[in-house]
Amino acid sequence: MTESITSDSVRFYRPPLMPGVELVSVRYRERSFPNHSHSEYVIGAIVAGAERLTVAGRSYRVDTGNVLLLHPDEAHANATIGFDVLRYDVLYLREDTMASYVDRDRNNGVLRFALPVSGDPTLLAIVSATHAALSCDAAGRLEQESALGALVRALDVEGPGIPDMAGSQTVLAAHIADAKAYIDENYADGFGLHDLAALSGLSVFHFTRTFKKAIGLSPLAYRNQRRVTEARVRLLEGQAIAQVALDMGYADQSHLTRQFQRIVGASPRRYAQQ
Repeated sequence: MTESITSDSVRFYRPPLMPGVELVSVRYRERSFPNHSHSEYVIGAIVAGAERLTVAGRSYRVDTGNVLLLHPDEAHANATIGFDVLRYDVLYLREDTMASYVDRDRNNGVLRFALPVSGDPTLLAIVSATHAALSCDAAGRLEQESALGALVRALDVEGPGIPDMAGSQTVLAAHIADAKAYIDENYADGFGLHDLAALSGLSVFHFTRTFKKAIGLSPLAYRNQRRVTEARVRLLEGQAIAQVALDMGYADQSHLTRQFQRIVGASPRRYAQQ
């Protein structure tokens, strides 16, 4: 039976004992997100409904009982499928938080996923259990760190299809590393494509194509992503939304709100309050 809700809902929770972890539980109907990325690992359990996920030009159907697996800064787009409410529980896990849990003798100490979608019921159970343990205020530090460790052990596997990042990194180093670094440091400024292309030594046309191939996002989308990522940090520090908007280079608060809503799925005010 189709569940009936009148509006989307999203709940954020940041475990006090686990810095670098953000938990999100969402309910969406007929919702889509443009091509974007997250600075953290994204590990999500689909509780109900389904969505279409697009990564590196390939489309995946993510159904109830599946697990979503994305690397930090991995560009993707997603949209609900059908009329059923999409419900999922997601863990956003910073790389530095995960580092101590990862086997450094495998995959150079970095988690690499063979595919962005898994149908393994055992992994689903572990993801759900970890999300529940980290959401529980009554759980102590040992319980929560043990749960996160169990999740990493379940994810830290090698297998066919694990992406080889060498190609993208070579392109990045050869042509756009300076431009990317410039955006990272000056995302609030009013630079243009010609400025970025000049840093890469490429024409605007070739720079745009090369950047998109290496990063998975256009220069504009990446600049917007960096702004929203930094805005999240400042909002959690308690800074005023209007001031954050100005600091990020937006004309006013409404411009930040529109970009933030498109990428995060909630308004800056809702995100900061939770």
